Amino acid sequence: MANETTETLIIGAGLAGLSFALHHPGEALIVEATDHVGGKAMSERFDGYTFDVTGHWLHLRDAGMKALIFRLLGEDHFHRIERISRIWSHGVYTQYPFQSNVFGLPPAVVHACVMGAIEADRRKGDVRGAADEPENFADWIRFFFGEGIAEHFMVPYNAKLWGVSAEEITSRWCQRFVPKPKLDDIVAGAVGLNASGVGYNASFLYPKHGGIQTLSDALADEVGRDRIRLNTRVTGIDLDRRVAFIGDRTIAFKHLVNTAPLPDFLKGINGLPAEMAAARGRLRATETPYLNVGIEGPLGQPDHWIYVPERAWPMYRVGSFSNAVPAMAPPGHSSLYVELADRATPAEALVPRVIEGLVAMGLIDDPRRVRFVHPRRIPHAYVVYDFAWHDTTAAIHAWLASQRVQSIGRYGEWKYSSMEDAMIDGREAAARLAGGSP
Repeated sequence: MANETTETLIIGAGLAGLSFALHHPGEALIVEATDHVGGKAMSERFDGYTFDVTGHWLHLRDAGMKALIFRLLGEDHFHRIERISRIWSHGVYTQYPFQSNVFGLPPAVVHACVMGAIEADRRKGDVRGAADEPENFADWIRFFFGEGIAEHFMVPYNAKLWGVSAEEITSRWCQRFVPKPKLDDIVAGAVGLNASGVGYNASFLYPKHGGIQTLSDALADEVGRDRIRLNTRVTGIDLDRRVAFIGDRTIAFKHLVNTAPLPDFLKGINGLPAEMAAARGRLRATETPYLNVGIEGPLGQPDHWIYVPERAWPMYRVGSFSNAVPAMAPPGHSSLYVELADRATPAEALVPRVIEGLVAMGLIDDPRRVRFVHPRRIPHAYVVYDFAWHDTTAAIHAWLASQRVQSIGRYGEWKYSSMEDAMIDGREAAARLAGGSP
């Protein structure tokens, strides 16, 4: 087939790639390996149910992004939702975040959490900033919250989420995402004076109909569908010749922006230097198997998502789209997504134990109310922030910059971030290419 040329080639039509194209004033072409735009910000429909790729609740803090999204879709396209989220452990529910809401747990657990927090508060002294905090995530947890909270929630939950022990992870990832209540708040939460609205996700927006796919589609429509090639996988890249290989044809480019998973992108570069190949081998991520579950009738709990820290259960989080937006399920019915910590066992084999858990959690009262269970998997779901992460990613991005390549977004940059972060990444990358200030 005939070869093509574009000024800027964008690999991936996820939120970062779409945002880059939207903010880039020059010619650009997006190539996307799958049959849809949005990357993981996509929705699938089955038998009247709509499922996202697990929870894709929209948290907006950037005025420019909020204005853009409201311009494209209208403010009325979204529900404004106040988070309902709890932790289920020891057979009872407690409010989120666990560290300031241990009221209702068995007395011995409450005692361990409070006394541990008091001891931690005595030990930590004057911490002036992140540089003074422990680097090891497990030590960071114990440093701020004490042994009780670490043992009964923070350490086991994070091991289930990340797929590795907290000792292997640096604490630098969590400064924005983990609430750090004061000792007064922990004690108040232990006696039932629960804190509310704590954390970056205390409220969120969500489409009234159609799932998060409606956001991705709106961005793609604004970019122009003629600038997006679906089902188009990059099979190789020659950075010296500035050419990407697409099956039996090529696309020549001046500028290259990648949003595909960084290890996959590097693997496709022809003649990748040995030191970059070695650095690629140090990039780690955890995949997440999950289940889309259709339920007959209403759920027995109101939560948008529930954390499950105990190792005895195969899931670490259970969420409900329909509790946030009833239109995500047929009238009178409900939906769940169940994120699994067991990555080794086939998801289908875990379904009986998961349904047992849904009954124990009071989400359903009868297993026969489960209409269907669809297993899914997210590769590269969570980048592992181990102690090699910072130097490794810094070296890779420095080399890519020397090759006039930007690799952006959650997967392209290889980081933990939100949907809004991905769109901001695209905007800032476009500003860098234009030579302006983000």
